[in-house]
Amino acid sequence: QRVLNLSNYPKRMECFDISHISGVDKVGSMVVFTDGEKDLASYRRFKIKTVEGNNDFECLKEVLTRRLLKLGTDEEDKFPKPDLIVIDGGKGQLSSVKEVFDNLSITGIDLISLAEKEEEIFTLKDKNSILLDKADYSLRLLQRLRDEAHRFAITFSRSLRGKRSLTSILDNVNGIGKVKKQ
Repeated sequence: QRVLNLSNYPKRMECFDISHISGVDKVGSMVVFTDGEKDLASYRRFKIKTVEGNNDFECLKEVLTRRLLKLGTDEEDKFPKPDLIVIDGGKGQLSSVKEVFDNLSITGIDLISLAEKEEEIFTLKDKNSILLDKADYSLRLLQRLRDEAHRFAITFSRSLRGKRSLTSILDNVNGIGKVKKQ
């Protein structure tokens, strides 16, 4: 909280990432750390439903909109309000998600992004990025969170791609079963 000048102590942190190959099998992931530890039961996957082509910004908007609409509903038990949302990406991804926050009038949640190349942290409070020492515990925690979101998204995207590649045109023909298809 102190290092990043956050308004909340980041007890519940959610990190979001998008995965696809050339705009196909687009998915989003949400991983949750509570008190710095993985909260596997709270992880969520999102199939991107409304975005055509290869547009990470719009995919992030869709995923965050779907996630944040759960706040203040009956589903808030499964989706409690996070203290911090971390976006895998840079300034552009942060700006996209900021639009979602503004459109939904979201307050009380800190928002940052973590860009992988230089491990730059972008916040809404500062135009310049924050560069922490590579050994800093705060940076390593954010990297673990980001890397877990990335792993979770890629795993889901690969599983969808695997299912899609195992289908056949014969699956849609009435009267042809598994044995006949083979």
